[in-house]
Amino acid sequence: MSKRAVKRTCENRTTIAYYSGFGGLEIKHIEFGIEDYIYLVAGAWSGKRTYHRLKLHYGTKNCYVRFRGCRYKLSDFIRA
Repeated sequence: MSKRAVKRTCENRTTIAYYSGFGGLEIKHIEFGIEDYIYLVAGAWSGKRTYHRLKLHYGTKNCYVRFRGCRYKLSDFIRA
């Protein structure tokens, strides 16, 4: 998937959940399939917004995404 398609998907969707790290993370869309992906906007509350498509990982007790070397549990996000 191209960067332009990821940006278009993030801009056309409403926010599902928020996280207050990295200047604000917003989950815009969850793509379900054989492998699940999350469309995420980083820097949502700061000046520069970046758009990402991240793989959703499932652990034994929770699910998480990896972003810039850190794990973020979906249970830490606040639903909109």
